[in-house]
Amino acid sequence: MEKLITIAGGGLAGLSCGLGLRSAGIPVELHEAGQYPRHRVCGEFLCGVTEETLKRLGADQLLEGAQRLETMTWFRGAKSILSAKLPIPGLGISRHLLDFRLQAALKHAGARVYENSRITEPPREGLLNCTGRPAIKGGFIGLKAHFQGLELTSDLEMHLGRGAYLGISRVEHGAVNACGLFPASAIPSSKKSELLFEALRSVGLADLASRLGGACLQSGTLSAVAAFQPGWQKSKALAAIGDAAAAIPPFTGNGMSMAFESALAAVQALTPYGRGESSWTACVENMTRSMTKQFGLRMRLAMVMHPFLTHPAGQALLAVGVRSGLIPLQTAFTHLR
Repeated sequence: MEKLITIAGGGLAGLSCGLGLRSAGIPVELHEAGQYPRHRVCGEFLCGVTEETLKRLGADQLLEGAQRLETMTWFRGAKSILSAKLPIPGLGISRHLLDFRLQAALKHAGARVYENSRITEPPREGLLNCTGRPAIKGGFIGLKAHFQGLELTSDLEMHLGRGAYLGISRVEHGAVNACGLFPASAIPSSKKSELLFEALRSVGLADLASRLGGACLQSGTLSAVAAFQPGWQKSKALAAIGDAAAAIPPFTGNGMSMAFESALAAVQALTPYGRGESSWTACVENMTRSMTKQFGLRMRLAMVMHPFLTHPAGQALLAVGVRSGLIPLQTAFTHLR
């Protein structure tokens, strides 16, 4: 007899894991603290995940309308330091749309999906944590918003400020997503509509703030995420995937891919438990080993690069190295996948 797997958290990792488990015939219930559709702080840039992974999760048909992203430009302040083709083309699609499609597909597959439902029970057998990065004091704050009428210099722009960075890329319906990571100390206490613009000014990106201010901020898209620290997360859960297990620094643009990849690792490892063929402990150990092996190199490389992107001296060194060719940013981009 199949065993129920309960998923806490309905983001990319939780939804796609549930979809994959249902395709294997495993009963699933998912609890999402918010409701669909909703905007989330996310780069909304999918790059590196294979078509095979998406197919095995049943998510390959849910990317219709995603924008193909092929070029990138990096800026330090107002100065361009690199313009190039992306070594691996990406896809731009909003979480508002993608999560909505995933939850609809999960319901259609026979799972029970509960919105406005937060699981507060302690870790137990059969409970998978997909609740995202745990909040901490200090650290970084994530901010994101969608804009209409903003011309881009390339499909993906990366802007480096003092202790901060912000990425801009195209998503569906002519919108662009602007998503940044800021030190918690730089977040102003201004009204919400001015939050992103003031944060940009506070880290030396006033020209970018003015440029975004000249575009149309889409109502309801401005979002924030509480202070967190990237890296391997110390979760109290017995089993965790997605950002709840490993939050790669956002500049990599690999967070969405890792959510799907960790979901597949969970599906492969937990299916024997769901079929009553193996213990929960053994299955979770297999899942953890799989993710450690799959994500280890990219996490180490990302955590080495992250301080360079959030420190003035590191940014200056990066700019010189990229312009001179001593730092192969495109090669690093490939290895981060």
